Amino acid sequence: MDIPDTNEKFWQGKLIRLRPMRKNDVGLWLEEDSDSEGNRFLNSGMPLPKSLKSAEDFGERYSEFNNSEERIMFTIETLSGETVGGINIHSMNKKNGTFQTGTRIYRQFRGKRYAEEAKRIVLRYAFNEQRYQKYNIYTLETNEAMIRHAKRIGCKEEGRIRRNIYTNGRFYDELLFGITREEFEQNEADHL
Repeated sequence: MDIPDTNEKFWQGKLIRLRPMRKNDVGLWLEEDSDSEGNRFLNSGMPLPKSLKSAEDFGERYSEFNNSEERIMFTIETLSGETVGGINIHSMNKKNGTFQTGTRIYRQFRGKRYAEEAKRIVLRYAFNEQRYQKYNIYTLETNEAMIRHAKRIGCKEEGRIRRNIYTNGRFYDELLFGITREEFEQNEADHL
C-alpha cells in the first residue's frame, strides 16, 4: 500500500519540522535536567545529573547526523523555528529490520501533539526510506503519556515484562508496544 505524501516537505508536518541536532542544542537538555519525571521515563530510572562536558561530548558524537549508524538525532522545532524537543532513531537492527526511538518534548511544550507528529515523520522515514519492518517501544507501566502516544500511532501492546525495571524504590513492569510497517501504513491512511 502506498502512503500518499500529504506534506509539501518530507521533514515537516502541520505543527513541527525536524532538523539535524546541532551541538548547541545540548544546552536545552541541561536546562531540562531538573525534570525528574521526564528523566525517569526517558531513562527507565533516574540517571545521574548531566555535566556540561558529557552533554557536549554527546552533542559532538551525534550532531549533524554523525555516527548515524548508531543513532539518528533530530531536533523538533515549531514552524516558526522554536525548539520544542528532540527525537532519535536508535537500536537499529538491520538484520531483523527493527528499531526504536527516543522522544523528549520540553515541559512547556507538552500536550500539543508535537511528539506524535515528529514520530509519524520518523516512522515514515524508517519504514519507507530505511527498509525497517518493525518499530518497538519499551516503557514503564506507569508512563501513561507514552502508552496513550503508542496507541494513537497504532502500536499494539505486545507484552509485559514483570518487575523488570527498578526505580523510585520499587520494581515496575516494562511494557512492550510495537507496530509493523503494514500496520503503520493502515494507521496513516486512517489518520488522514
